[in-house]
Amino acid sequence: MKDYEEFYSFMEEYIDFYDEVCENEKQKTDALQSDDHQAINNILSEYQVYVSKVEMYEKKRSELFKKLGLEGKSFRQIIDTETGDRKEELEDLLYDFSDAVAKASEYNKRSLDIVRKNLKENGVQGYDGITDPACYDKKGNVSEKNYQTGILDRQA
Repeated sequence: MKDYEEFYSFMEEYIDFYDEVCENEKQKTDALQSDDHQAINNILSEYQVYVSKVEMYEKKRSELFKKLGLEGKSFRQIIDTETGDRKEELEDLLYDFSDAVAKASEYNKRSLDIVRKNLKENGVQGYDGITDPACYDKKGNVSEKNYQTGILDRQA
């Protein structure tokens, strides 16, 4: 692969970002478990920053893949084009990336379970599984206009 170092460096940076997302998701889960409203509010107010960052990383990834002739390829397909030490290094990166996203997703799932339980205990019925607050209009109804994919909807 041409510009291997640039690709590798970007993927390390992207993994670091998802490690940061994972830590934020863990803090959110801990705050929900302890019913710490101030912490919950602080964490949720930071959410938009993460959404903006993931959009920036996805744009940067798309541009880099196009530049390197990797457009439309999965990480696995890219790894399969390499041999030797490079292939092994990329396998490690794929593992780290997948692990970071999986851990963040697991914390997010736990948080959602806590929220669902609390909603049910407080008599809120009809929760339909939409998790992004941007999906709701000002009246609390699901808004098709504002629906977007979450930051944890990533595949390697």
